[in-house]
Amino acid sequence: EVLRDALLRHLRETPGLKPADIVVMAPDIKAYLPLLPAVFGPPGQFEGPLPYHLADVAVARSHRLFDAFRRVLDLPRSRVTAPEVIDLLGVPEIARRFGLGAGDIALLEQWLGNGRVAWALDGPFRERLGLPGIAEHTFAWGMDRMLAGYLVGRDESAEFTVLHLPDGSDLAPLDGVHGPQAAVLGALDSLLVELAEAHGDGARRLRASQWAQRLEARVEALFRVDTDDGLARDARTLLLRFVREIASEPMLSGLDPELDFDVVREVLLERLDSAPDRQQFLMGGATFCGMVPQRSIPFGVIAVIGLNEGEFPRGGAGGLDLMQRHRRLGDRDVRNDDRYLFLETLMAARHALHLSYIGEGVRDGRRRNPAAPLGELLDALDRAAGSVSTDADDDGQGAWRRPWLVRHPLQPFDVRYFDGLDPALFSFRHDFAGLCIRPASTPAQARPFFAPARAPATPRVPAEPIALRDVLAYYRDPARQLLATRLKLRLDALERGRLDDCEPLDARFEAIDSVARRVFMDALVTGRTLSDKAPAWLRLGGLLPPGRVGDAAWCAEKEKVEALLERCGEYALFDYGVPQRIALRIDQQAGPLRIRGELARCYSNGEQAWVFDLFPGRDETKLDFKPRIELFVEWALLRLSDPQGTRPARLCVLTGSGPCEWERSINEWDDRFVRAVQARDTAGCESRLADLSRRVGALMSFWVAAQEHPRWYFPKTSWRAATTGKLGDVWVGGSHSIGERDYAPGYARLFAGDCDFAPGTPDLEALLEAANELHGLIHFGETAAA
Repeated sequence: EVLRDALLRHLRETPGLKPADIVVMAPDIKAYLPLLPAVFGPPGQFEGPLPYHLADVAVARSHRLFDAFRRVLDLPRSRVTAPEVIDLLGVPEIARRFGLGAGDIALLEQWLGNGRVAWALDGPFRERLGLPGIAEHTFAWGMDRMLAGYLVGRDESAEFTVLHLPDGSDLAPLDGVHGPQAAVLGALDSLLVELAEAHGDGARRLRASQWAQRLEARVEALFRVDTDDGLARDARTLLLRFVREIASEPMLSGLDPELDFDVVREVLLERLDSAPDRQQFLMGGATFCGMVPQRSIPFGVIAVIGLNEGEFPRGGAGGLDLMQRHRRLGDRDVRNDDRYLFLETLMAARHALHLSYIGEGVRDGRRRNPAAPLGELLDALDRAAGSVSTDADDDGQGAWRRPWLVRHPLQPFDVRYFDGLDPALFSFRHDFAGLCIRPASTPAQARPFFAPARAPATPRVPAEPIALRDVLAYYRDPARQLLATRLKLRLDALERGRLDDCEPLDARFEAIDSVARRVFMDALVTGRTLSDKAPAWLRLGGLLPPGRVGDAAWCAEKEKVEALLERCGEYALFDYGVPQRIALRIDQQAGPLRIRGELARCYSNGEQAWVFDLFPGRDETKLDFKPRIELFVEWALLRLSDPQGTRPARLCVLTGSGPCEWERSINEWDDRFVRAVQARDTAGCESRLADLSRRVGALMSFWVAAQEHPRWYFPKTSWRAATTGKLGDVWVGGSHSIGERDYAPGYARLFAGDCDFAPGTPDLEALLEAANELHGLIHFGETAAA
């Protein structure tokens, strides 16, 4: 970024200077290749204020086609995972060959995720790796499920369809594959056939001519370039030339040797990693290249980056280079050649010379030395100017005596680039300038990035009704909701990828799959009994881990559900078997706020309305604000939607421990309300409903205020603070536990930063204040812990 600003300044201030008059060199240009597009844009486009092209770059980096072919060569050593296959389809030339668009690839990714496809082509593929040849989670198993879903469809009368095949095995069709999507499924099948052939090459031994024919056919089968894309056509031509040379070069000596695939692969990889025979040099625009002898022809501006100690002058090749091991008189010395090359570079600059090195460690801030030739040049400049290098000079003081040495800040948005105090520091980034330049009308005190409100101001009343789902999303994961909505941050990088590259191997189920809930509901249908064998939807749907691990996972889940079933008799909700879910939409006024949404946990047994949820394997005391606030809000809205009290509104919280005291207190409140209705105690009913409406309104107001003045609230940590008055290791974690601050994917850490809520700090006081307020709102007749 420093280089970009320096070059743009030369172009602006030097009459007649063009981008073609600029060359940028580096001792190791490969280290900068991933960074150049992020700063200067894509090479070879000849757009923008500083167009450029690359030279001295390996063939494999010149076009995406070569990288895709490298991945094909690596297939015999690959597990062939679902993410790898989707990545291959992301190469435009491969997608074009199989007739797939961006929407089709997204659809295939969705199918593979829903079908639980992880890795391996089929069962025998696993056996060749020395693993059990199970078919589950392989591409063959997933393709069978997708084809069955397309041909057979789903039995609408059954919750889960199972096909009994003639070979005695069972198959679960995958729902969602239908109509013209068959072409997309066929394209995936064709790709998998080619990948299977490529994977099988690892065990073959063929003659060179046969390898050339086979690999050329594979290039034709996998890649189709756009005829209007000249770079893609050139890349395909060069790739085919590499493949044909496998046979043509031995043929010059009249040989056609038998070769293992590993030999062929190494030959092709060596050519992909080598520099092309014809260099793209002086092709228009600025030239980015390596430091090559006899390259230093005159340029208006020459820049050399990466002149770090230990990296220049460069060492020998090492390895099997006997000239480096056994030096003789007259042998070339690479280090001396580089020193002479540095001198040539200095003499070739006609208008400006830009030399840079990393002067401080990024992690520790310690000083780092320049490369030896650059250090000698700085000493020569000091002697010529009659100045003496001191630590003060190196720290930036007295820089007027050494105008040729500029120390840059670490970040490109540092205020020193925009305050105009140092003319050597400047920037062309207008977006950063807007952040750093303060208008004269603004106060000098900068506002902090985030400061939780000690006492929330009176929240504004939204003009539109509040969406219930947004409120519950905040109380479920406040850091994520605030980062995404208030700060408008994209959290894609923190989200977990959809596709797995391995089958489940732990003796447990992911919470997102809600296995226990489904097993519990199925058991209510079958008389509250569970089989020793996992149900078909669990075994055939890819949720159950293979082998004994799967048996252990089912046994553990079965025990958790059986503990819940034993408690069903305590609730009238289950007197008639499976409770009926009711879709209850609400439009409720709570104080000055209006709430709209649908109650997702609402059930009915005919005589009573219930809000129900279950937490298998969890103790009631371990439930924090996350489930409690959601359950309380839904129950309260259920009761407020029936102010006449035509039927009881009950709460059922099934946990692995005994009865829930919090649930009991809420149901007792409703019992008293129903008795007041039956006794026609109008004043008592109105008083209770007003109090309940106040509590709901306060929870809504807490959310409204948090959107503008966020408060310290984290479900687990705040619950611990409200119930015990201290945090322990629930926030920062301990030697054998992870704190809520570091829960994946990292929303809380990103939001809270390094705040540790140490005792006696204002942050802890703010956290306790918010926690006690929430605790009091969802408990009847109780006060929050001091």
